[in-house]
Amino acid sequence: MNGATEYDEEIHFHCVSTSTDPEEVNNSRYFTKIEDAQIFAQAKLKQFAAVWLWERGDCGRPGYEDVWMNYWWSNLLAQDYGFGPPEGRGKGWVDWTEYKLPTDLKNSTQTYVPLYRAVKP
Repeated sequence: MNGATEYDEEIHFHCVSTSTDPEEVNNSRYFTKIEDAQIFAQAKLKQFAAVWLWERGDCGRPGYEDVWMNYWWSNLLAQDYGFGPPEGRGKGWVDWTEYKLPTDLKNSTQTYVPLYRAVKP
């Protein structure tokens, strides 16, 4: 349940990122099951100032059919870094580090559809 350190796009649809400095993500773990990612994120709140919970989603725009969406984050990020309160699955921030975002995607939370794929044995 500690997640994988290496991302495998065939099986990983959830990610937990942590940092002691909210300006920089310095550790991410990838998960197949959302429940495992949520448990891991809750546990990491005791160790890190910043915790982000991501899942792959479709923003409904060309080029953004499979992007990392940050739909839950720690209180520090909500209060001191302008994230605002988490809105829950289906609405979040597009990964600002991996993609060159148009202004409208960069500066506000976006509605998305979570992606699910069957995991191969």
